[in-house]
Amino acid sequence: MTGVETVDDSNPTYTCAIAIEKNDVILANVTETITYSGTLTPLLTAVNPRYGTVTGGTSVTFTGTNFVTDTSKYSIIIDKRTCSVTAATTTSVTCTTDHRPGLISPSLEIYVDGMGLVSNQQLLFRYVSMWSDDTTWGGEFAPMEGESIFVPEGLNLYIDVDKTPELNLIMVEGSLIFAPESDPNHERYFDARYIFLNNAHMEVGTEEFPYTSKLTITMHGNISSPYLPIFGNKCIAVKHSTLDMHGVARTPTWTVLNETVEPGATTIKLSEAVDWVAGEEIAIAATSFNGREGEKRTITSIDKSNVNNPVIMLNEPLEFKHFAMIQWYGDDYIDMRAEVGLLTRNVKYRGDPENSFPNQYGATIFLHSEGDDSLVARLEYIELNDVGQAFKVGRYAVHFHMIGAVHKSYCKGFGTHQSFNRAFTLHGTHYMRLLNNVAYDVKGHVIFIEDAVEKKNHIQGNLIMKAKRSWSLLNTD
Repeated sequence: MTGVETVDDSNPTYTCAIAIEKNDVILANVTETITYSGTLTPLLTAVNPRYGTVTGGTSVTFTGTNFVTDTSKYSIIIDKRTCSVTAATTTSVTCTTDHRPGLISPSLEIYVDGMGLVSNQQLLFRYVSMWSDDTTWGGEFAPMEGESIFVPEGLNLYIDVDKTPELNLIMVEGSLIFAPESDPNHERYFDARYIFLNNAHMEVGTEEFPYTSKLTITMHGNISSPYLPIFGNKCIAVKHSTLDMHGVARTPTWTVLNETVEPGATTIKLSEAVDWVAGEEIAIAATSFNGREGEKRTITSIDKSNVNNPVIMLNEPLEFKHFAMIQWYGDDYIDMRAEVGLLTRNVKYRGDPENSFPNQYGATIFLHSEGDDSLVARLEYIELNDVGQAFKVGRYAVHFHMIGAVHKSYCKGFGTHQSFNRAFTLHGTHYMRLLNNVAYDVKGHVIFIEDAVEKKNHIQGNLIMKAKRSWSLLNTD
């Protein structure tokens, strides 16, 4: 008889009694006990590399604690294929992968004779099929413009080309993986009309391994393009799936001016150190009674001789005054310094420039599946531009729709600009985190809590500028 019991206990050891049961009836009790010890359990902490081709021959190193040096004591099974152990120390074990035919969902099992299974903490090595490899496409050509792709369960499609044709539908039930290049300035472009994740996994970096080079995902289409039921068009549709998109962390995502700037100014001084660089876009908040006086500019250079008060040179003179002063009233004060937000990120998700702005019809990310934690969306430090679809209820830039609790999901550090229909919408969604995002030039309520029944959502540190009226949503928009 076998079984699994999950115990909420942080102690290093745990002791439990032994009983023999059949059909929920205790047949006998055993006087001895079993003690589980964390200090004796082999623990996996890292896998390097995390990917390798299905043809095999990849040398993989598993790092952890409580390993043994005797290679004969290991049995490593990846996707039901034996990985031949070649070296081992007390903190790592290395093996060479076998070829993996067929479609098999990712799995990892490391067994140490005399110690049992290694606790792998949900870490995996994934066998991948490279986009650039002809064998991925049955020895034929890679997909051409206008074609659709089906990624079945058990197949991990690895995007290793710099530019794809404009594809129609990518239907994913396995994994769609975008891995960065070592050069941070290397650029890749991925173009499609629909990306539909159904019991699937899409990865553009992870929390631990963010996407460190540059990637632009462009969604194509217009208001007359065919609709996916519920999800719409020109979208990433997420159902019972995991969506990971992680750009390089930026510090800070927004700050404030150190001193007032007048119309015609070509430089601004900030109040704290930033990691922003020349060529990136920023937005400066309005400080008058007219919110339309927010302005977007490109950084041409930064003087960091005073690192805590950097001076930014702008590509164009400012049209409006931006006030920067702290007003004191006895022991109380009002900080009236104009905010400055960074819009650029190395991972960009956008609508196609040809149709999005002229028709106010951009890309969306629509997340919906019924049931608490039935999907996971971990999104951080990404840029959204030409997003949201005007005059369409529900077609918001990022829309969490009637899911329930989403304890594992969050949106952090976004740079969203030029959205034609909101920035973030939480509808029937709870325990969501919206933290330190920047949103500029957005139509309608920028952060929209739709039914007023949503609860336990953590919304903090977000900068919203140049929100515009929309005549196609609620009266309050």
